[in-house]
Amino acid sequence: MDKAPPFHQPEATLSYSKNTKILSAPAQLAMLGISLLNLALAMLSVVYVAFQVLVEKKLTMREHIIAIAIIIGVVYFVGWVVALIGIRRFHNLILSFLIEIYAWVTSIGIAALYLLIINRIYDKDYGVSEFSKYTLLMLVAIAGLVGLHLLLKDHSLQMLSFPLLLICLYHLYSIVYHYIFAPKMQYNKFAWDFLFFLGATVMGILMVSHIGLLAMPRSLISHLFDDAQT
Repeated sequence: MDKAPPFHQPEATLSYSKNTKILSAPAQLAMLGISLLNLALAMLSVVYVAFQVLVEKKLTMREHIIAIAIIIGVVYFVGWVVALIGIRRFHNLILSFLIEIYAWVTSIGIAALYLLIINRIYDKDYGVSEFSKYTLLMLVAIAGLVGLHLLLKDHSLQMLSFPLLLICLYHLYSIVYHYIFAPKMQYNKFAWDFLFFLGATVMGILMVSHIGLLAMPRSLISHLFDDAQT
């Protein structure tokens, strides 16, 4: 009967689990910094553009709003991808916590943006062009919130929907006042006013109802990173 040599060592096999740390601390910090910086820059850019368009009424930004939205989208996407890898692949808990804070800041920012838009709807220069640009601003902000939501596992938009729904309620009261009780009623703006209210309300209801509209992209992300870890 053959015996193994006394000093024989079995061949080592490499195995990686989900919690295996394969990045050094500086690399983790670099991913943390890049993702947070890019996402914060995109958020601040939306705030700045909204202020310039809605408060300062800068025509240059209003006329080039699509190009500006593309630039902000690219900055956001880079930060989003780095954050996604950091959270889903390397399980960076600090990044997950900070993204949750970013989501709340974005939710409150959307409510503030909506409030500014409501106050601009009744200006004399409000029309189809302004309606489309303000709608684009809201869509960019909401898309940013949805993107942050998709970064986190088992995350819900229900609580984050309440700031938006509160402003929707305020908008409804504003509609009642301006088209029923106001001394000078301007019904030529009613269609755009009501459409904006309807769109924002539907978005808020979808967020609070949590019916799984984002189940497909969330499942795709989970499947992608689960496969990468097997």
